[in-house]
Amino acid sequence: MIKKSLAVCCVIMFCFGAVFAQQANEPKLYKIGNVEVWAIADSVGERDLSVFEGADEKILKKYVPSGKAPTAVMTYLIKDGEETVLIDTGFGKGLMEGLEKLNVKPEDITIVLITHMHRDHIGGLVKDDKIVFPNAAVKIGKNEYDFWLSDKSAEEFPSRQENFDMAKQTVSAYGDSVKIFNYDDMVTSNIKALDASGHTPGQAVFLLESGENKLLFIADLIHCADLQFPRPDISGRFDIDAEKSAKTRKQFLEKASKEKLLIAGTHLPFPGAAKVKKAGKGYSYTTEK
Repeated sequence: MIKKSLAVCCVIMFCFGAVFAQQANEPKLYKIGNVEVWAIADSVGERDLSVFEGADEKILKKYVPSGKAPTAVMTYLIKDGEETVLIDTGFGKGLMEGLEKLNVKPEDITIVLITHMHRDHIGGLVKDDKIVFPNAAVKIGKNEYDFWLSDKSAEEFPSRQENFDMAKQTVSAYGDSVKIFNYDDMVTSNIKALDASGHTPGQAVFLLESGENKLLFIADLIHCADLQFPRPDISGRFDIDAEKSAKTRKQFLEKASKEKLLIAGTHLPFPGAAKVKKAGKGYSYTTEK
């Protein structure tokens, strides 16, 4: 069943205007204090603007004149002392190839942090009906867990039934290894979970601090960097609550620009990390190579 759901996920990603190709990019290392953060592309590709249906066409053309913008599905491996942490798993194939390049085995992973339970974030947790990370605690936010495991929510959003099924099957597969966190909890020794709800009812972003250095993992606050940095008010149809998603996006982009934070996003162009600056009423970004 999970394999079937994963196949459906890939088709849906195409339908929503993102064409992903098998990644050919080497994992990229960022040093955050004493912590190693490896950016691993599960897949890379281009996104058209169909997900922003209803937005002003003139605005879309202004910022994305070709109609397509670079995107990716990024995952992040964190080596921090005795902790070996994954942030999200993508659909899994590119992630596993990236881990192999880094000589990291699935059983080496001690914690998997889930920003939210969309298919392109939890799709790599289970393969062939077996858990992929047998020694990992899989940490999921309470609001996110409650939403995707709720029959009432599934009835309210019937078009997302495949995602509800995958979430339930994944949680069931990991059993007691699933651990629930709340916003503002320290989910590892150096990482705090922050409220980034809007895209989903329980999305979290993760703030890593080591010494004087910080990195903010922004999850799906941004789906199209070329559009949503300068126009953070524009949300896409991925967002369950478009208005709240826009508010949350502005909040964290403002935080990143003021505090000069390095950010890392799931759908930022490879290698997924950027610096943010205030630019007029919006923001600009510079990819950190």
